[in-house]
Amino acid sequence: MTDAHPIPHDAVQSALTQLTGLADRADLPALVERAPIILSDDFFAAAQAAAADPAAAILRERLQWLAELRQQAEQDVPAALQAVVAATTLDELRQVVDHWPLTLTDAFAEAVEHLAQQFADAGHAEIADGLRQRLVGLAQLRVYRETWTETPQGKAIFAFLNAEDDAAALSVFHTHRDLLDHPEAQRTLDDVLHGGDPESQQRLERRRALLRYLRGEEQPQ
Repeated sequence: MTDAHPIPHDAVQSALTQLTGLADRADLPALVERAPIILSDDFFAAAQAAAADPAAAILRERLQWLAELRQQAEQDVPAALQAVVAATTLDELRQVVDHWPLTLTDAFAEAVEHLAQQFADAGHAEIADGLRQRLVGLAQLRVYRETWTETPQGKAIFAFLNAEDDAAALSVFHTHRDLLDHPEAQRTLDDVLHGGDPESQQRLERRRALLRYLRGEEQPQ
């Protein structure tokens, strides 16, 4: 996987910290969803350099997990490309991204652009334009994934999630109702965020149910 743009140093360091902090291999796909850059060649090279430190045994283990995931991602490219081509709306494209995080990498974007150019050269301008429209959608989703935690809604979601108890979460909901009483906030809690350990997963599940209840989608238990 080649990278069209260099990754900022801070982003690399943040992703390295998150990778090293993984408690279990099963948490790796969730990290890829949050930080697609970990599938890039630049990040992998940086991680290999950091793992050369004799004290970085944990990172070396996590790097092996990542290497296996990257290999699987390479094998998934044809199916992911087919799914992107089949997506006709941004919501469908989002579902593709949820299933194949590799679609947010520079390497995948290059593959789509290469395919679009092949169609254009063959006289199929409409198909080429459609592929490039999907590239725009993928770019939008990538920016969202990388920056949403700094948006007002992202901050509100994390405040709701990390509230000390249900009463505090209720207060957050009322304070930020315009941001939390929204399908996208529910989708983020339900489909995007994942608990890193049993305790945080239980908290996440409680907050998911509470938000559904507050939004009128679920009866109290």
